[in-house]
Amino acid sequence: MVRSSVLTLLLALAQAGWAGQTIDVGIYQNEPKIFANSQGQPDGFFVELLGKIAAEEGWFLNYLPCEWPVCLNNLEQGKIDLLPDVAYSEERARHFLFGREVVLSSWSVVYVRDDNDIPSLKELDGKSLAVVKGSIQFQAIREKLEELEVSPAFHEVNSFSDVFRLVKIGWVDAGLVNTYFGRKYASEYQLKKTNILVRPSLLSFAAAPNRQPLLDTIDKHLAAYKSDSQSVYYQLIANWFSPLEVKQHLPPWIKWVLILGSLAGLLLTAIAILFHFLIKRKTAELSDKAARLEHLANHDPLTSLPNRKLFFDRLQQSLHRAEREDTVLAVLYIDLDQFKQINDSFGHAIGDEVLKEIAARLESAIRDEDTIARLGGDEFAVIMESLKEAENTLHCVQRLNSVFKEPVAVHDLHFVLSASIGISLFPQDGTDAHTLLRNADTAMFKAKEAGRGTFQFYVEDMTRNAVQRARLETDLRQALEGDGLEVHYQPQIGLKDGRIVGFEALARWRHPELGILLPNQFIPLAEDSGLILPLGEWVLRTACRQISQWHSEGIGIGTVAVNISAHQLTDYALLDVVKKVLRETGCHPEWLELELTESSIMTQTQQAVSVMNQLRELGVQLAIDDFGTGYSSLAYLRLLPIAKLKIDRSFIKHVAENVDDVAIVRAVTALGKTLNLKVVAEGVETREQETLLRTEGCDEAQGYYYSRALLAAEAKEFLRQQATHA
Repeated sequence: MVRSSVLTLLLALAQAGWAGQTIDVGIYQNEPKIFANSQGQPDGFFVELLGKIAAEEGWFLNYLPCEWPVCLNNLEQGKIDLLPDVAYSEERARHFLFGREVVLSSWSVVYVRDDNDIPSLKELDGKSLAVVKGSIQFQAIREKLEELEVSPAFHEVNSFSDVFRLVKIGWVDAGLVNTYFGRKYASEYQLKKTNILVRPSLLSFAAAPNRQPLLDTIDKHLAAYKSDSQSVYYQLIANWFSPLEVKQHLPPWIKWVLILGSLAGLLLTAIAILFHFLIKRKTAELSDKAARLEHLANHDPLTSLPNRKLFFDRLQQSLHRAEREDTVLAVLYIDLDQFKQINDSFGHAIGDEVLKEIAARLESAIRDEDTIARLGGDEFAVIMESLKEAENTLHCVQRLNSVFKEPVAVHDLHFVLSASIGISLFPQDGTDAHTLLRNADTAMFKAKEAGRGTFQFYVEDMTRNAVQRARLETDLRQALEGDGLEVHYQPQIGLKDGRIVGFEALARWRHPELGILLPNQFIPLAEDSGLILPLGEWVLRTACRQISQWHSEGIGIGTVAVNISAHQLTDYALLDVVKKVLRETGCHPEWLELELTESSIMTQTQQAVSVMNQLRELGVQLAIDDFGTGYSSLAYLRLLPIAKLKIDRSFIKHVAENVDDVAIVRAVTALGKTLNLKVVAEGVETREQETLLRTEGCDEAQGYYYSRALLAAEAKEFLRQQATHA
């Protein structure tokens, strides 16, 4: 009896010890149960429930955002005290504590696109399935599929939102999420649920290994809440989760009475209304329908601006007037710069709201006699009539550009936009509608090349350049399918001993007419034409195959660096491509180094860090190329799993005589030492440059001073010669 009293007293004192304390709570994105809302504040069912308990106990809650696998790891290591919404498993129970009271139970469901159908688990064989990495749902369905000897390709992501996003864009055939998330967001992603259900998970609060008193206090409150049907627990369930459909079973005779009574009442009402208003109403309906059909046939449904069909009709009429009155007419082709990033990052619903606001602003900026139309996507066109001279067009362009000065606000988001504008003039740039619009489009692309947010008048050379560009794109496709591309290898030299420490793999295009083309002559074309992904994979595969061959011949070459473009970094399949290439070529991950430009990382920060971390876990080394040309911060660099910084060649070119470039090299080298990174200088061409870089503490260098980029056989001979002179 005495022992029991003492234990009870100690437990009460331990629980009371939490009063007034700060509780570190992990939070991750799993709407509607727990998530950070659009203002970055903790929200969801578990957040409000825990907030109620904390208010009663006098706790201070400190929410720490983390990805799901990181949250579990932080909980196990005691970096956080508490993690809500954790499904129980015996494996997890060995690493941290679970509350006795179950808060929710959750089934999981497989979702597919509306045009797809997967009726059973066996139909998943050979298909791709997106799952949340480390989740109980993933573990459960994988065990079941193994029992059935079904082998889908799993794509592991960090959140249910990523699962739905991959299914929607077609990267995978299906995705597994819990019923709460699926019920709320399936319609937004245009997905439908299948009949494939995964056993329910029991969701509880989980705590760090030494936080049992904290869980005991929470369990005490939960038990009290669940025993009271009017408690905050049931109120929060009603607020956050859609109630299940409840079917009421009425006696058949009551149903028939209700149906017949309703029909009789509706029939009498309809007869009375139709008898009095039939002719007038029918006439009005036909008139309205005709007007609606006419409007839909000639206007954009999103912005209500004239569509392409009406634009061409009005342009042809305007051309007749301009020819008759001997006046100048201008066609402006407007394209929003980088609008695709808004759709990709925030969804098409937000993108549509931005387009409607921009359309309204553009319409208000033109003259009454002008016409503006939406041609499709983020492209608009303007017809300017009755111009006395071409220079009058500039006033309209200035008004159109002014609409982008103020950010576009959608809900709590603000977007700063710009537009590229191409201009063609009648009669000098064309005498028919299609030619004028095509030439304005060509001028618009020239404006984008000039730096975006500007305008260009059409000149005849643009058409020739466009034709040449199209022909060059065709040649590049043929080169990629044939044997027109090569990989050359430029040695990288250690500045301490002058030894070769590795190579950089550089693509070359052996064009049948233009000769050898360097990357800056065709990589931008590959990015614009969508060829950068297959081109990047080809370079990676070719380099890895060569690395493996050198190692099989006993040739020590250090690491070989391969450049990764911004388009590849934003591709969800990059990690799978690297794994596949390494497996098929026999190349070890530690032999390979991937170079990513500073600007590509900074424009896709969250996704870039995630992909880089996974590549580093694979064993691949990472380097930042062209360092100093972007806007990365020291705090951000510390988060990146990189091993090298490569100083851009523009800072090396005049380093021997320019004190500013010396200061930049010194600063980058010091930064590398601070972060324990190797520093590599690109574009070294003179002994003076090498001497200065060695003095400043730079680790490695490459450039024409040592060697040009070599074919594989030449690189092998270069290694042999160095070994001979060693």
